[in-house]
This record gives sequence, C-alpha cells and structure tokens, in this order.
Amino acid sequence: MKEIQNVVLIGSGNVATHMGLAFKEAGIEVLQVFSRTAKNARELAGILHSGFTDRIDSLNPDADLYLIALSDDAIEPAAEKFPFSGKLLAHTSGTTPMSVLKKGSTRIAVFYPLQTFSKHVKLDYKKIPICLEVLHEEDGKSMERLACRISSNVAWTDSPKREMLHLAAVFACNFVNHMYVAASDILRKNQLPFDLLHPLIEETARKAQVNAPVDIQTGPARRNNLKVIGKHLDRLRENPDYYHMYDFISNSIKKIHGHIR
Repeated sequence: MKEIQNVVLIGSGNVATHMGLAFKEAGIEVLQVFSRTAKNARELAGILHSGFTDRIDSLNPDADLYLIALSDDAIEPAAEKFPFSGKLLAHTSGTTPMSVLKKGSTRIAVFYPLQTFSKHVKLDYKKIPICLEVLHEEDGKSMERLACRISSNVAWTDSPKREMLHLAAVFACNFVNHMYVAASDILRKNQLPFDLLHPLIEETARKAQVNAPVDIQTGPARRNNLKVIGKHLDRLRENPDYYHMYDFISNSIKKIHGHIR
C-alpha cells in the first residue's frame, strides 16, 4: 500500500479551499492547485504554499492523488481531460457517480466530505464525516489512511447510498437554512433581531443529535392547533411563498403525527 503524501487539487472553490486546508493541517502536501481562472488558482495556491496552473494539461505529474473539487456538472468534463490514465483520481461530490471518472483514469475513487463549506468559516476537520468509495481494493487502504489523517469519522458508501445521504443533507442543511432566511425576513420586517432565535436554533439542533427527530417535534402543527395555524396563515397572506411553505410543511407534520389521514 502506497501512502498518499501529496495531492493536486482540481478546483479552487469552497470545497477545494477547505480540503486544501485540511490536507495542510494533517501534514499532506498540496503540490498544485488547478482552476480555469488563473487568479483563483493563484489565490488558493498562495494560502497553501503550492504551485498553480490554469491548464489541465499542465498538472504536476508527481502527485499521489488528484482530487476534483468542482461543481457536479464540471466533474465529468474535467475527468475527460485528465492527462494521467494510471494515476489515482477522485472527486468530492455527494451526487456524482464514481463511474464518471473512468473517462480519465483506471484508478478512481470518491472522497466526499459531508459538510457545508464557506471559504472564510473555520471548521474542525476532525468532526467532518468523510465518505469513501474506490474502484480497486488496493487504493481503498490508501484512501482510508488519508481520510483518517483528516477526520475521526470515516465511512464507506457506494454511489447510490452516497446520493441518498446527500439528499438527506439537503433537507437537514440547505432547506433548514432557507427556513432561517424566511424567519430572518419575517423578523426584519417587524423590526425584531434574528439573534432572538439563536437559543431556539441551538436547542433544536442539540435535541436532534440525541433523539429521533420525529420524537421531538413541537409546535402548532404537532399539536394540531388549527386556531394558531390559521392566525399564522392570515399573517402570511401577503407573501404567497411563505404562506404555501407554512401550509405545506404544517400539513406534512400533521400527516406524520396522525392528524390527517
């Protein structure tokens, strides 16, 4: 088993930035950053003290791993242009099948960090689950060793299961954050600060980590309090988007808890 000691990052966005920082923190050298935009490649390379390029045919040929951290639509085109058919090539996507990488290399893998990433938000990488998939067993041990140097939470998932994990993450993260956007908007329009909700948000997230979420559901829909629901809907009539979201989600909660057959 060959230890993965260095990587080339193909991408310079949020995921690439955090993966580069995680590698650097774990003592794994980032040899080079590739981005189609030279400025972006140069900026991330400056942070990681690595080389950079905006030409995929100029990738450093000496890396142990080439990690594609691009948007889902850009992964397959990048793989098609990958110049080293025998090198270990992986992507970081939750939804893209590993098989799309076969157009670039005979050695392929997935290195999917399950987290929401923003470039300037510091994270504890040890807590981030990393989901792995490989084509060849001999690459599996190397990928697992690499993941364990970064995170204490490493899991193996095939492409279909990883896609369902990503789907669940959209509900748990992206949709929840959109609800925060709606809540913040409602408060702002009524001259109330969003930080009044901070303790509620923290406690809800804490409870969901130690209980089955269905068992800790609260609120007027859980209680089937139609009077309160009606008042809330009346308040939302001037905003059809919020009205329909509130109505749909309330009905979903009522169905789960047996208030609607």
